[in-house]
Amino acid sequence: MNILIPDTWLREYLETRATPKEIGEKLSLCGPSVEQVDKKGSDYVYNIEITANRPDCLSVLGIAREAAAILPRFGIKTRLIKDPLQTHYDAMVHPGEDKLSLKVEIADSSLCPRFTAIALDGVQIGPSPPEIARRLELVGIRSLNNVVDISNYLMIELGQPIHTFDYDKIKGHKMIMRESKEGESITTLDGIKRKLPKGAIVIEDGEGRIIDLCGIMGAENSAIDRNTKRVLFFVQTYDWFHIRKTSQALGLRTEASARFEKGLDPELVLPTISRGIKKMKELTGARVAGKLIDIYPKPYKAKKVTLNFDFARKRIGGKITPRETQKILESLGFRLLAINNKQLIVSVPSWRANDISIPEDLLEEVARVYGYFNLPSNLPTGKIPQIPKDPKFYWENIVKNCLKNWGFTETYTYSMIGKDNLLNLGFNPESCLKIQNPLTRELEYMRPSLIPSLLKVIYDNQKNFEGIKIFELSKVYLRSRKQRTENRELPSERPMLTGVITGQNKFYEAKGVIEGLFEELGIKEAKFLPISHFPFPISHLWHPARSAEISYKSAKIGILGEIHPKVLTRFGIEQRTTVFDLDFDHLVKLATTKKTYKPIPKYPPIIEDLSIKVKPRILTGDLIEAIKGTSKLIVKVELIDVYKDSKTFRIIYQDPKRSLKAQEIKEIRKRIMRTLEKKLGATPKI
Repeated sequence: MNILIPDTWLREYLETRATPKEIGEKLSLCGPSVEQVDKKGSDYVYNIEITANRPDCLSVLGIAREAAAILPRFGIKTRLIKDPLQTHYDAMVHPGEDKLSLKVEIADSSLCPRFTAIALDGVQIGPSPPEIARRLELVGIRSLNNVVDISNYLMIELGQPIHTFDYDKIKGHKMIMRESKEGESITTLDGIKRKLPKGAIVIEDGEGRIIDLCGIMGAENSAIDRNTKRVLFFVQTYDWFHIRKTSQALGLRTEASARFEKGLDPELVLPTISRGIKKMKELTGARVAGKLIDIYPKPYKAKKVTLNFDFARKRIGGKITPRETQKILESLGFRLLAINNKQLIVSVPSWRANDISIPEDLLEEVARVYGYFNLPSNLPTGKIPQIPKDPKFYWENIVKNCLKNWGFTETYTYSMIGKDNLLNLGFNPESCLKIQNPLTRELEYMRPSLIPSLLKVIYDNQKNFEGIKIFELSKVYLRSRKQRTENRELPSERPMLTGVITGQNKFYEAKGVIEGLFEELGIKEAKFLPISHFPFPISHLWHPARSAEISYKSAKIGILGEIHPKVLTRFGIEQRTTVFDLDFDHLVKLATTKKTYKPIPKYPPIIEDLSIKVKPRILTGDLIEAIKGTSKLIVKVELIDVYKDSKTFRIIYQDPKRSLKAQEIKEIRKRIMRTLEKKLGATPKI
């Protein structure tokens, strides 16, 4: 966030002979970045970028504090002229006559850490003095009238937003601060009626009217106008989270909300209201007519932070003496509590309470004011530390490149899906993770599977392509009872590799793709078995005769199969569709880069094709295992053809030490047929 600060206004708080150019340069080196210094008439205006952790710098006072600490580091004598936190103001807010009362109720003290208000009488509405109007114009704020201008003027000067009410428009002279309810609305000062989100901080009066959208913008029904005679001067701090959330929900960002959402100093509230009363007396002729209301249930208690000097030297590498460290911290408002040759202890000023809590925070303050440019610039010595590689990324690239080279297209789909897609796939929505604030009904649940997302892609593209081959490697989100934090269940995020092929009889093609992947990953002995105990019923998703469970030893890796026609109908898909769904974490655990070297055999192999008749429901894998187990001379068996009830296998025989004879092969072939007939009921095809 950027702010504009006129030079003449800054020098009301800062005594220095530095030129505007010098102030801008030195501040940028050690503090807030001054992006530009512009001459406007007889004045100079600083355009300053303020980081989100430094709301104390969103004011003339905050920049003056920084300059008072930084400029002396460059030999420029500078001091802070006045600090509101050191001013006594009790007499200033004491009413001469207590005739305007106000009843205040705060539903939850956490909404408003500090609430102050005071009633003023005899207010004369009119234009502001030229100097006030000129300064507001220089910082980009339009002058309206003396009362409103005082609020804006003090917000820029001290960094504390202020709100003023017409006292007579507060019905029953009662204010109740609470969270908004569902369906409530407010007409803000800009004349726009806004429907409030649940949980916004609001104030209602004695008749239940909402008269303020706290921390963002006041309501039209309590605004100051030309007839106002009595004013309620209102200064407070709010819970930053509520302000930020409400501002985002309404799309309404104001100068006040930009400050409140960063967390303001509650100790600055009383000095601000004191200075506000003084200005109101000077510019409007107002008189204090009521008691000062100051609700401050948990006053600020200064934090103590310890900085070890050895720790500091190791971290920043500069030779900053303990005395210099102390001097820098004290110049920034930290109060020294104790110091010795090993460490110092300081108390944190209230305006830095939100961003200073650990030794590293103190060290950062010391280093920046000392000057990063004064720290030694040494290249690291020794070996460059190696960042450990995550094997997931390595294998992810291998898998994606393989699938790409085999004709697949990678897709990226949303992690959220709708209820209809869950039901179409057979999932119970109650068992899935539901999003509290979904963008649409189609993005209401975190997906428990990639399959519905990819089937949606198939539906959207089926008219444009004869055959589709796509895949996605991404996370699914499942309920987990093991991980809990703050009494909330965390989802189990599991990476899955899912591929889809459309067209007739693509089961074996998909199986070949998986086998190819396993070969690239170094995974051996994976098996394709009938689906037995898969989490969801076969009838809900998979075709009962064209599906398989993929396992390695006793562990399940994934599943391969055609999608059931009923499911395809629900998704509007017209072609047969085959899917493989693999647990990628499991694949990474099994994958290896180790290669086994086998010398090229000196003696040629003997290759023959064997056709056999097979009974229904006999698995090809069982046939291959039975054939390979017949003899050690069988080095490879693969299925090459299927026709009705017969299957043709290609068998490769080889011995690395000698050439095989025809008679040997004949004997092995006989044993193969006896084994197949005895174990699996297979017979030779004649």
